[in-house]
Amino acid sequence: MYMLRHDTRKANKAHHINMNLTVGCKVAWAESVYTPYVEGETSDFIGERTITGRITAEGYAKKTNYHFFTIHVYRAEGVNAEEIEPNSKIIRRGIVLYPKCRILATPDNYEELVKEKAERKENSSPVCYAHLKDFREGFEE
Repeated sequence: MYMLRHDTRKANKAHHINMNLTVGCKVAWAESVYTPYVEGETSDFIGERTITGRITAEGYAKKTNYHFFTIHVYRAEGVNAEEIEPNSKIIRRGIVLYPKCRILATPDNYEELVKEKAERKENSSPVCYAHLKDFREGFEE
């Protein structure tokens, strides 16, 4: 039993290492939902919700080592899905997206964006390229 769990973790890690999420990608991911935070208490896991949307910006914070994504939400389903409004913008860390993310569609210039992303990896400030890449149009499904 332990080996299966270990192998699953390796597979998940390998999956997100090779995943290139870029501006313009349409994605769907499941995220854990917990009871509201109360100081001094531990929040309880209450389920998952699945969110579908398009990445409009991404950034990397050197100090914290976190990769951030701004996502234009199409829809949310599952536990407390009503907290996520369609057509809103949300920010999620890569560590939240990668384990349970599926890329549903990529922009026409996806390969170019992957190369640009690799070149600017050292940039520590969030950068939005959506307006330059004509991704502001067509955010409907």
